[in-house]
Amino acid sequence: MDYADQQKFLTGSRIWGTLVALAIIALAVACRETSAMPARLAFDLVTIALAIFVYYTPDYLHLTTHPERRGRWAIKVRWRIIGAVLVLGLITASSSRGRITVLVAVAWLLAFNATGRIIPGSLRVLWLWTGDFLLLCGIYALTPFDFSLGALLLTSAAHLAIVALDQFSISGLGLVVAPGFALIAFSAWQRLNSISESLLCAGLLLLSVAATIWLVHRAEDQNDKNIAAAIAELKAFTGYPNQKIKQLWATSNQQLARNFESAAIDPGDRERLAEWYRQNSELYLFAISGYNLEYKRIRSNLNVLKPGVGACLDYGAGNGEIVLAVAQRGQPASYYDVQGETMRFARWRAAQRKLPVEFFVSKQELLAGNKRYDTIFSLDVLEHLPDLPGELNFLASLLNPGGRLVFDVPAGATKSHPMHLDHNLDVVAHLKAKGLKDERSLWQKLPFRKEEKYIFSSELEESPDRSDPVVR
Repeated sequence: MDYADQQKFLTGSRIWGTLVALAIIALAVACRETSAMPARLAFDLVTIALAIFVYYTPDYLHLTTHPERRGRWAIKVRWRIIGAVLVLGLITASSSRGRITVLVAVAWLLAFNATGRIIPGSLRVLWLWTGDFLLLCGIYALTPFDFSLGALLLTSAAHLAIVALDQFSISGLGLVVAPGFALIAFSAWQRLNSISESLLCAGLLLLSVAATIWLVHRAEDQNDKNIAAAIAELKAFTGYPNQKIKQLWATSNQQLARNFESAAIDPGDRERLAEWYRQNSELYLFAISGYNLEYKRIRSNLNVLKPGVGACLDYGAGNGEIVLAVAQRGQPASYYDVQGETMRFARWRAAQRKLPVEFFVSKQELLAGNKRYDTIFSLDVLEHLPDLPGELNFLASLLNPGGRLVFDVPAGATKSHPMHLDHNLDVVAHLKAKGLKDERSLWQKLPFRKEEKYIFSSELEESPDRSDPVVR
């Protein structure tokens, strides 16, 4: 993957997202002046939420190899929105009738979200949009609900629907947009709203819809380009047709989980674990390849590459994504992992790009040359290894003075990843005791954040003793 191109897209998306969010806020402020005073707090909160959602549109589900996740995202994000509606609605409601309206609205949304889980594909998105639309129709018809606030809620619902909708479905897009404008026009006529107020609310809906379509289009174009490049590379290496590659992207993680559970390996059996990973390396090749195409992973890789200076080692390098990016920048790059299809693929990729990457298959090889590194990456690896303290000690021993160790340790086994081992280790305390300095930002250290990535630097004149018992 060309990470310079990914960074260019990311920067462009942030600029466009910021401009659109500011435009939505500006138009919403104009609409707000027409709102009744009791509704203004709710109006402000919904405006902020809509601006944030639009800003992060490229971060949703478009950059993925699994389009069916759109529908799952639509369900998942709505549980959070329903919770916010319940809490904020009850706080801002100024009467018993208002609180009853909030509770009825929440019950309605819960019913549509719960039943939406059994509706397939793009129909799920239209089902959820139908629930939102009918709810707002009922509120407008049966309550003295603020016109501008209702229009803003309608705009937010339309945004969520378009994000999750198949963008090639013009008819589906029409089913979202046309009813929205019709509801605003009808409600304005029914309530005798001023023309300027009605036009402002219609403009807000139009701006949000157009901006969402544009940002989603940019994200999908970038995703299509990334997928095409990945398929071309995998096809040249494996000889598999496009359909098989996509099928393996979709199923490899599930197959790996089944294979690991059926193997029933003792977590402390290092040799059997290593052999299992060798035997399943082709599945990992496709699982890693699909994972690297996801937007969150692209952004994560860009972030972990930033502290990568000098001579770099990628420990558990898989398909070689990080180590190849380092070599592309002209830095000395070394690859370490078990032998298998992932290593063969990484060697092939390095040869195709004419990049000088050193490959190691054992700790003895790493130690033999007495090499040390300025940066060591170990991502999505340590949770698979039985001796976490020993692995961290070994990696620290390979650092140059002042060198950085960049790694993550996802916590424990899950249903989709039973191969992740449980490590009851205070990573920060362990590495500080070894003389390493925690370089995470204050934001990354906050206790309420689920932060699995770490950056430590060596402040020692000499790195720790290399004669660690983990080396076999």
